[in-house]
Amino acid sequence: MPTPTSPAPHRRYVAVALAMVAAHVAFRAWVVLGAWFYVDDYRLVDEAGTASLADRLLAPYDAQLMPWGRLLAWVGAQPETLSWPLLALTSLLTATVAALACLWCLVTLFGWRRRTLAVLALYLTTAMTVPAYVWWAAALNQVPLQAVFFVAVAAWVRYLRGEGRRWLAVVALSLAFGLCCYVKALLVFPTLAFVAVAFFATGGPVRRVVTIVRRHWPVVVVAVAGGAGYLAYYLANVPQISDSGAPEAAGDLAQEMVGSTFASGLLGGPWRWDEQIAPVAQADPPQALVTLCWVVVALVVGYLALRRERTLRAWLFLTAYVGADYLLLLTTRAQVVGAISGNEYRYLTDAMCAVVLALGLATMELRGAEESSRERDEPLLTRRIGTVPVAVALLVVCAGGVWSTASYARVWHDRNPGKEFFTTALADLEGQDRVDLANQMLSQRVTGALDPVYGSSRGTLPLLSEAARFPDVSDDLHVLAPDGSVVPASVDPTTTTTPGPLAGCGWSLPKEHTLPLEARTFERDWWLRVDYLASADSGLSVTAGDTTRVANLRRGLHQVYVRVDGTFDEIEVGGTDDGVTVCIDRVVVGTVQEEGQ
Repeated sequence: MPTPTSPAPHRRYVAVALAMVAAHVAFRAWVVLGAWFYVDDYRLVDEAGTASLADRLLAPYDAQLMPWGRLLAWVGAQPETLSWPLLALTSLLTATVAALACLWCLVTLFGWRRRTLAVLALYLTTAMTVPAYVWWAAALNQVPLQAVFFVAVAAWVRYLRGEGRRWLAVVALSLAFGLCCYVKALLVFPTLAFVAVAFFATGGPVRRVVTIVRRHWPVVVVAVAGGAGYLAYYLANVPQISDSGAPEAAGDLAQEMVGSTFASGLLGGPWRWDEQIAPVAQADPPQALVTLCWVVVALVVGYLALRRERTLRAWLFLTAYVGADYLLLLTTRAQVVGAISGNEYRYLTDAMCAVVLALGLATMELRGAEESSRERDEPLLTRRIGTVPVAVALLVVCAGGVWSTASYARVWHDRNPGKEFFTTALADLEGQDRVDLANQMLSQRVTGALDPVYGSSRGTLPLLSEAARFPDVSDDLHVLAPDGSVVPASVDPTTTTTPGPLAGCGWSLPKEHTLPLEARTFERDWWLRVDYLASADSGLSVTAGDTTRVANLRRGLHQVYVRVDGTFDEIEVGGTDDGVTVCIDRVVVGTVQEEGQ
């Protein structure tokens, strides 16, 4: 097949396109740099810092096989503490590549024209791709997939045009990279098959498939074998979040995901966000606008069908792609959290790539294709919509996308419980060499995590500050207040030791003593507050249940805090230095709280 020819691009088109991408990148920089870490961000970087890159590269993460994400997490683990600008920069750079890939794909398929720039504008301004971009852990999978989609489609079309096998190598490399980012890169395989069968063959469906297989059978064999091999490895080695039960709430999920979230996202929505689990806001479009979106979609599809030939196949592709996204969500995450997951654009991010491709195929001729959408010789609708109404409509949609994106970003910037909490804590820790803290389970609104490690102050704060220490013994213990402030700690008493036999002293050491408690504890972590008077600095051994700690006492009247765990009804003390007398008034057993509460 000869290489298609086209006139050199008008300089104005190139300048406008690059200006659009530059504005997109600048806007996305503002969006991501003002955000903060959330849930999996902590865990991914922490895991990267506690094992070698080789050990982590192919390690599954939840239901993902993501060597590329593991590599970027390793990069994020190189500084002494977590750096949000560094992580945000990785997302911004990848988003820049995706935007340029979209431009290259559209120009490759359709040439330099106003409609190309119009479709590009929709991609650059949509809010559908934002939630999976601001959340860094999601961006590791989702943003590279967008670049892979566009690069693979563009290179595949160039190969089908007969422009050389080097483009087939580009397809193979992009798909291999995509599979290193996200399992949903498998959806690019049928996308490429669709482009070949629908536009680079003729005849009925069976004849088209046979034609493509005969022409490109080595490619088909390698693609099927490669995709099947990857899927087999993934299913055998990556734990899945789905179960064997029948999917529930299928209708409700379809209504939320496709009927509301996707439809509104197509035309600049959702315009309104539900912030109940901020910063991960969910689409909450007004129902009236959702209905209007479906009316507009129906009018656009109908108008194009009346004015152009072969538009239906583009919409069938888009329907199938969104349907695949729906089925994947229905059989995985929706089984855990229900139909509400359909309000998350993170599960529809890649569908925007399909929207770009379908809209381009329905509105423009695919250069070099044997069959393509084109203007009807005798339009079924003679009245043509003018350029001005189309431009106004496009401006409204793009403005809606920018508004929706900015609204979502402000949730991460200004109404982000985790960002507010930790920036307050870091301000109090700044400039200090060491601050002793008691571990606390943090509000889920702060970390987003449910597990006891990364949902705790000990699991997150040391990743952000070298000053944060979580010792088992401290004479200057602190806790985090509800707003994140670092404040002195005290022990909320659950029980205490009985009074000692010596008046004015209680229990006298160096003699070892067993101090009985007024009540037996139950199984959990406890803090002991030991009130003492020492004649000189000394060590002190404290045993509660199976836990033994050694505290360093200071001369004079002081307190020392000791962390223990388990069930016990007495505390053993002893092991003071020779010649040192220590009086222990009492030992309070309880949980830590802010001093003065």
